[in-house]
This record gives sequence, C-alpha cells and structure tokens, in this order.
Amino acid sequence: MTIDRSSDRPVTAQLCDQIRRLIESGGMARGTRLPSTRHLAKELGIARNVAIEAYEQLIAEGYLVGRVGSGTYVAEGIPAIAVPRAVRMSEAGDPDAAGAPKDAAARADVIRFTPGVPDLERFPRWKWARYLKEATEACSFDYGDVRGEESLRVEIAAFLLRSRGMRVDPDRIMITSGSSEGFDLIARTLRPRFGSVFLEDPTIEITGHIFGRAGYRIEPVPVDESGMRVHEIGTFPPDGLMVLTPSHQYPTGCILPVQRRLHALRLAGEAGSFIVEDDYDGDFRLKGVPIPPLCMLGPERVLYAGTFSKTLAPGLRLGFLVLPGDLTGTFAEFRELANLRPPVQPQLALARFIRDGHLDRHIYRMRTVYRNKRTMLIKAIKRHFGDRAVIRGDEAGMHLLVEFPFLDAAPDWSRSEEYGVAVEPVEDYCMRRGSRTRQIVLGYGNIRERDIEPGIERLSRFVRERGTARRTGGTDFPAG
Repeated sequence: MTIDRSSDRPVTAQLCDQIRRLIESGGMARGTRLPSTRHLAKELGIARNVAIEAYEQLIAEGYLVGRVGSGTYVAEGIPAIAVPRAVRMSEAGDPDAAGAPKDAAARADVIRFTPGVPDLERFPRWKWARYLKEATEACSFDYGDVRGEESLRVEIAAFLLRSRGMRVDPDRIMITSGSSEGFDLIARTLRPRFGSVFLEDPTIEITGHIFGRAGYRIEPVPVDESGMRVHEIGTFPPDGLMVLTPSHQYPTGCILPVQRRLHALRLAGEAGSFIVEDDYDGDFRLKGVPIPPLCMLGPERVLYAGTFSKTLAPGLRLGFLVLPGDLTGTFAEFRELANLRPPVQPQLALARFIRDGHLDRHIYRMRTVYRNKRTMLIKAIKRHFGDRAVIRGDEAGMHLLVEFPFLDAAPDWSRSEEYGVAVEPVEDYCMRRGSRTRQIVLGYGNIRERDIEPGIERLSRFVRERGTARRTGGTDFPAG
C-alpha cells in the first residue's frame, strides 16, 4: 500500500480504498490478520490516528472485525469481486420536504426535533444570492439540456470523486428537481418493465407513495441493526426493483455491511434488475470518512440518487441521479417526451458555487456543527434518561434513533407537543406496525443548540408522565 501525498483524496480515504481493493480482489483472504495500527502507520509514514480511523471505518462497513486482545482481521463472508475497482463509477422524508410542520397552526414555542432538515440559519444565503444573480445575467433562458446543465454535471462528477472516490462520467448524471423528482423519474421510466419494488421497513413514507402511485407492488423487507435483511428476499423476481439507504438507513441510522451489499447486488444481477441507492445525507459522516456508495460495487446495477437538500437547503430543489450506462438514453428520452427538466439558472449558480470550493467548505463547517449538536443531544439524553434510553444510528447524518426499552406501554408520541416538544415516532415509517412503538427519531440538523437541553427535559417529563414503565425496571429517572 502507498499514500499519494499529492492527491486531493484524504489519507484516511486512500488507506480505506486500498484495503477494500485488496479484500475485494482476494488479495487479503477472509480471516487474514492485519498489521497493528502502530506498525502500519510506521510503514506508510502516517499518523497512527489515521490508521486507527481507517480500521474503524472498515469495521463499520463490515470489511474488518476487531478482536479484543488479538487484533484486526478481514471479516468472513466477503467473496472476491472480479470488476477492477479503478474502472468503477461511480431524503429521508419527502427527502426534500421532510420536516415541514404537519400543522401550520402548531404552537410556536414547541421545540421540534425535526429529522431531514439541515441547519437553515447557516446556509450561505448571501453567497448563493450572488451566484444566482451572476447565473441569471449569463443565462440564455433556453430550455437547456434535458439531462441538466453540463457545467453542473461536470462539477458533480468531480465532487463525487473527491468526496466518495466515485469515478463518474458526467454523461451518466441527470440533474433533478430534488430527490423526490428523481425517484418519480425512476419509477415512471422503469415502469414498463418493472412492476414490484422491495423497500426497507421502516423507511421514508414518500418512497412508497411514489412507487405506489406509479403502479408498483410494494414488498416491505424488515430492517435490523445491520440494515435491510436482504437474505429474506429469496428469489428476486425479474420485474422487481430494490431501494436501499445503505450508508445511513432512514430512520434507524444503521449501515448496510458489505456482505449484505454484495448479496443485494447478486440478487439484482441474477434477475437482470436494478437497485436504487438513496444517499440522502452521506456527506455528513460524523465518525470516520463517508461510506463508499453501493454504486461503486456494481455501477451497472445501481441507480444512485443524491440531493443538495441536506448538504445545502431543501429550497434549492436540486438533486441528481447517476445512471447505469445502458439506461441514460432511456431516461433522457422519457424526460424529453414528458418535457420535464429543472430550471437552468439555479443549476448554473450551483455549478459555479461548487467550482469555487464553497460546497466543500460548507460541508466541512457543517460536519463540525452537526457533530457538536449530536454530542449535546446525546449528553442531554443520558443526563435525563441515564442508561434507560438506547441510542442508535448516531454515526452520520442529522438524526439519531432513541429506544425506551423500559416502557411497557409507549405513550402516544403525538401528544408530546402538549409538553412543548415534537418528536417523530418510528412507527410512522413502518409498513408493518407494532414492533417499534418504543422508538423515536430525533433530528438535530435545524434545531438551535440552546433548545436541545430544554427539549430533552420536556421529552423526559412527557415520557415520565405519559409512559408506563415495566415493573421490573423501576420508574426512577436520573436527577435533572
């Protein structure tokens, strides 16, 4: 392994890339013991913390396993992949409108832990206004390319290479008016050939609505602590699609390990089908570096959906698809016939915004902001609930899941607003209900730091007064 110090790719990401490549090519057999982080750091001339971070990242992805007192090993169940990695390419909510208040007349003093919304106060609105003005002055006001403006597709391809290690031909990118339009475009374009879709359960409600409206049969697949249980699908029907959020499942926040990713790709490949990958908040990996997309393991079987609704703001109404090569013509033809395309001016503005480095800098700043908010939220939960609340899925994104296993009967979470706090019950995202009544989603992207502590204090009071604790677990909460 070598480190290219002239590369824009972070050293941690380079190290992860090379270890993955060795494992996938069979160069590191399953069960192989890796060198210690101290030894690896010395051999490569890097800081030991970088090696530790890379190992932790690959353990989270399922490539490696750590054994206390023994070392780090290549995980079992990862078959060698024949495709050379060098040539691979590469919302929860209404992914773009998640978090709009359900009741416009809702109490103004309610603290809302709304998932799926970034910190809108920190959106660089004056910079954006300047770029939008320049784009308007330079725009020809024609319809534009049906795939989206070339300048933006080129910048997105470069951004995906920097941030994800994805090599993407700009001709495979299609600009959308947010990820909802992207999913609608996928559902309608592929409908003549496909008639059913496997969805994670729980998942964001709008996904099922979009495919259902297009005439698909919805097949819910349970999600556990490692994501969709793809092994329960059995035989993949030839008319079936699959939708996954592998890097940060919504709403549970779990990561789909590489073994399940490969199994899903194998099922789709055997059926001649496709997987839709929703990477709605992959830029905000708060521990380690962003998880490599599923698309990199099977570019001809995966339609990758990205959005700027989480990285910047939902009001921009801009997202994109990365399509398999043999589908680009089909999608362009469908869109041309439907006469659908996003406005030109925002695309030109965003292209220049990315080109001048503002997107990368904004993401870097916001990672720090969200990491601090997450830390404050976790401390508040532990302060008010102690070890009686279980926190999951906090490694990325702008939300986490909280479970209250001590409750015998969960409260009606919609009544929490009476206590001045609004939360999202996980049951609202379930197609098969009844098993997640004690779980809620807490979004911290758009909440003010000063509201986190009082919000959790209100939640604690609500759970204490409206929930029914198991007799064996007691009813005492930590002192405020």
